[in-house]
Amino acid sequence: MNEFDKYTAQRNVAKEKKKKTLLTGIVICIVLIIVLAVMILYYQSVDAHTFKLYINDVQASSGEGFCVKDENGEYYIRAKDVASYIQWSYQNGEYGSYNEDPNSGYIQNGYEIASFVAGSNTLKKYIQVTATEYNDEVTGELIKPFETNSAEGTLETSTLALPIISQNGQIYFPVKCLSDICNCRIVYENEYRMYIYDQTFLLNLAQVNAANYGFQSVSGIYENMRTLGYGMMVVSNGALYGVVDIYSGQDIIGLKYQDMVFAQNVKEFFVKTTNSNDETSVGIINSRGDSVVKPKNYSNIQILSDNLGLYLVEKDGEYGVLDKEGEVVVHCEYDNIGIPENVLESFDFAVESNKYLLYDDTIIVESNGSYGICDTEGNINKEPIFTGFGYVKDADEDAPKNASDTLLVELEGLECVDGVSRDVKGIIVQLEQNDTTGYGLYDSVSKEWIVPCMFERIYGVTTKGNTEYYAYYSGQTYDLADLLAQNPGEYFKE
Repeated sequence: MNEFDKYTAQRNVAKEKKKKTLLTGIVICIVLIIVLAVMILYYQSVDAHTFKLYINDVQASSGEGFCVKDENGEYYIRAKDVASYIQWSYQNGEYGSYNEDPNSGYIQNGYEIASFVAGSNTLKKYIQVTATEYNDEVTGELIKPFETNSAEGTLETSTLALPIISQNGQIYFPVKCLSDICNCRIVYENEYRMYIYDQTFLLNLAQVNAANYGFQSVSGIYENMRTLGYGMMVVSNGALYGVVDIYSGQDIIGLKYQDMVFAQNVKEFFVKTTNSNDETSVGIINSRGDSVVKPKNYSNIQILSDNLGLYLVEKDGEYGVLDKEGEVVVHCEYDNIGIPENVLESFDFAVESNKYLLYDDTIIVESNGSYGICDTEGNINKEPIFTGFGYVKDADEDAPKNASDTLLVELEGLECVDGVSRDVKGIIVQLEQNDTTGYGLYDSVSKEWIVPCMFERIYGVTTKGNTEYYAYYSGQTYDLADLLAQNPGEYFKE
């Protein structure tokens, strides 16, 4: 091989090496690009499947155990964390219970308290205004508390779509019920992205959007601000009120009412109109804009029972009851409905109790100073003949020392001689005859007057937390449970 051939061979070898090196580099680059792409896709997948919480569009640290699922796949979030994110305070123990039970609690802002118990769908809200005026740190503007339509201490009871739960000693709220519990709006991008918008954020958004839609203002009544969590806002042109969608401005309830208040527990609006004769009437419109009670027949209306969908109405100075369809349950022909004021005062009626409805099924009606009893279907079980309710110890000079003021008598599993076990949910009734007051017992279970008003007193005696009931007549004291058990044919009407 001559020198030229050697040179040519060496050059070809060098070219092959260079080519192989280039190909190797390209392969390595391709592999690195693939690896990088896989890593990017992996981390994107991990990030996409990592739970992230945003409060008013700002990412927040949710911490371990913040969000859990129940056996049905429903999402729950830790109550204490939610309260802190939206500037509500959290306390253990159901409101008014004065204990530290971790399986119940309440949250509070400057206007209301929401009280709950683990395992229950019942939410109790109390109007409790603690907000005070202050100067805005940025503008220096004086900020005053919002007005509330409800009186201080007003109780609203509602039924949540899902129960409150407890896990590892912590209370959890169902995510889909946050609008009901703390007036927030929840938005899911997907199951790993949760956005919570609190009431302050929503109010600022509503004020901006209302102006853009051409409205003069957003209602400043606190109860009406609760609509924001449901995507609605109560707006005004200065004289009339209506409801529109907060995000689109679309009408839900027309701008034509002199006054309007949102009842959150039933998701309805109480509206007021005035006719050409300057006569005021009220009605109810639901959150879809449908009239439940047309604002033309009644001068006043309020919730009698949110759970049962019953309303107390007034017409021409007389009172009646409507159902949630606006149908008459009790005609407007009574002077008053509910427990008389003197009875409320005598028995220090608890704030949780409904003075219009006893045992969730018994309505007291008044006519010409006498009282009758009807049920929630409008059946008049006793015409107005009773002159009062309950036994008051101080009104009885000869009262036993251990007797207590008694209005309600509850006996469970009363074993009667006829072999039938009965429950009694009784109301002590009074009847004046020949200037003498006799006491008897009306039972809301049997819907009968089961003990005639012949006794001089019917009262309770509580010992170590257990209450027993007695009836007294003509020098003889009877155990009320024994009396009923021994005489079921006389005292219980089948």
